[in-house]
Amino acid sequence: MELAFRESLKKMRGTKSKEKFSQELEMSRSNYSLIESGKSDPTLKTLERIAELTNSTLVIDLIPNELEQVELQIEEEKQ
Repeated sequence: MELAFRESLKKMRGTKSKEKFSQELEMSRSNYSLIESGKSDPTLKTLERIAELTNSTLVIDLIPNELEQVELQIEEEKQ
């Protein structure tokens, strides 16, 4: 998972402990910790539940691989 997602997830969790938040998500604390640390990707169901618990809107955006390649080339040329 991208760093931006992990940071957003921590902010959305707020002052709740990982234990409390993972219970609300109906998952183990260890699995939640793996998601928050970027070592595991959440399922769509988990993303939907996070959105529900944090009063957020889940947006899924598909980006063609070609576009990512062009962006990488532009960044490399700038350096």
